[in-house]
Amino acid sequence: MIVPPDDIFTTREAAEFLRKSERQLQRYLKDERLKAQWRNGRWQITALSLWKFQGIEQEMQSIWIDYCVRMSENDGE
Repeated sequence: MIVPPDDIFTTREAAEFLRKSERQLQRYLKDERLKAQWRNGRWQITALSLWKFQGIEQEMQSIWIDYCVRMSENDGE
């Protein structure tokens, strides 16, 4: 699944994405191993933060850019 780097995940969605429990995800947030922002009483975790956590940031950004280029080329047709 291709998602934009600024897509926002809830803790539940992020845990599912990482195939971890929500409790484990909370530990990552507490230890600041996973970067997120606390807004409106909830954690907001970007796709980019998840990619960084997994060590796949560069690869996923490249895939995202390629996807955007292909989509813009299709719009011109």
